[in-house]
Amino acid sequence: AMAVASKVTQFLDEQGMGYEVVSHQETFSSGEEARAVGVIAGHVAKTLVIRTRDAEALAVLPASERLDIHKLRDVLGDNHARLATEEEMGIEFTEFELGAVPPLGELFGVPVLLDERLERAEEIIFAGGTHRDSVKMSGQDFLKLTRPNVVDLVRGGEVENPY
Repeated sequence: AMAVASKVTQFLDEQGMGYEVVSHQETFSSGEEARAVGVIAGHVAKTLVIRTRDAEALAVLPASERLDIHKLRDVLGDNHARLATEEEMGIEFTEFELGAVPPLGELFGVPVLLDERLERAEEIIFAGGTHRDSVKMSGQDFLKLTRPNVVDLVRGGEVENPY
């Protein structure tokens, strides 16, 4: 699985970004991943591949939260936007394990929608293409790298007022 992370690290190196690759036991839940990597669970990002009318997009949200498909459709102005199927993922994102797509839209030429709860995270952890390798980088660098559209994507409660 080394080749997987290498595509990601190569991209990060080309962009001149500082990051750390954290390899850990195979994890499939965000809580496990956070514990394995030693970070706040809310800073672990999961990346969902979205099919829109004419393209794909990546939706990135705290791994502990659930996507609100209605908010997503509003943001995209597309009532048919949905999660990509495993089959579609297999065609488009062949070199990444299912559920471990990195949130690097530029690698795939697709836009990134970032949930606003991650916008102020000091650091962000995301899958590096496998369930064993995570990438850890500063939140500011992550924003610079992905130039996301920051929106509210999470199901349930409104964002807590921090003040």
